Amino acid sequence: MKNALLAIPGLTLAAALAEGILLLQVHLDPWRLAALLESLALLLGVFVAFTYTDFIHQLRKWAHDSFLLAILMPFTLLVPYLILAHYTGTFSYQALAKLSGYIAVPTFLLLPNRVYYTEGASWRDFAAVLSLGLPVSAGWLGGIWIWPEDIYIFRPIFCVCVAAYAFLVVRNLKDAGYKLLFKTGDLTEGSINFIAFFLLAIPLGLALEFIHPHLRYVNVFAFVANFVGIYLTVAIPEEFLFRGILQNLLVKTFKPPHHGRNGLLVASVIFGLSHLHHAPVPNWRYAIMATLAGIFYGNAWRVQKRTSASAFTHALVDTVWHFWF
Repeated sequence: MKNALLAIPGLTLAAALAEGILLLQVHLDPWRLAALLESLALLLGVFVAFTYTDFIHQLRKWAHDSFLLAILMPFTLLVPYLILAHYTGTFSYQALAKLSGYIAVPTFLLLPNRVYYTEGASWRDFAAVLSLGLPVSAGWLGGIWIWPEDIYIFRPIFCVCVAAYAFLVVRNLKDAGYKLLFKTGDLTEGSINFIAFFLLAIPLGLALEFIHPHLRYVNVFAFVANFVGIYLTVAIPEEFLFRGILQNLLVKTFKPPHHGRNGLLVASVIFGLSHLHHAPVPNWRYAIMATLAGIFYGNAWRVQKRTSASAFTHALVDTVWHFWF
């Protein structure tokens, strides 16, 4: 618990340093900039804290012992928005209502599991997963963190924090493997699944006319920067939802001996279908390729039981696609 809580002041200090550097380079209102960086530091602090088992255990104990605390605790995630909105003059009741609803729906759906734990999934689990994923796909959380412009990074970080509270704390879901830092096994398994995916994906993508290879020089800094951005804002959120939560639940729900395989395949198909909304709608080519990718992401998670492994594969795929396909 102590290490988890240290993440917040540590990131706050980093935010203060970042503010000083930015103020030397650009002309922005220092109070507004401070509010932006502190809001991001607070969210990132919680984002990191949920990777610590003792932090989750403490929140779970409080939620188990007090129905009121179980309801109120996730709404502290509104504090970063309120800080930013107040000091930048961008407060909106509509934005506050969207964020509150996004917190409330999965939390209230899973409250019965706060005391009565079940291993397998119920309709409430799938409804909660839908309530976490649909608003993101539909773009309902846009236009909330809007100074100095609509800032994307707040959305995935906020969504992961809500999902972590709902499923890891209230639902008491085990074996989700929500991790950010790599272990050697994550890198090895992630790389193997990346290579295996591309051996199949390149001929399939060409046949479907989904990919269009092109050669270009990319420096190491640009590749690493793009990889890190995708890893934190795309790969980790999607892998936590589709593998750490959905595939995990499906594996626990299907009967042995093929529960692992069936859970992986069903989660991969759902992952693929979640890409149909991309233009041109319905984008069935994207859905097919994403389903195939989901199989290899899911396999990396299955072997390591860590989102850092599947997210490593995911971020590599998206980065290579971004630059060369």
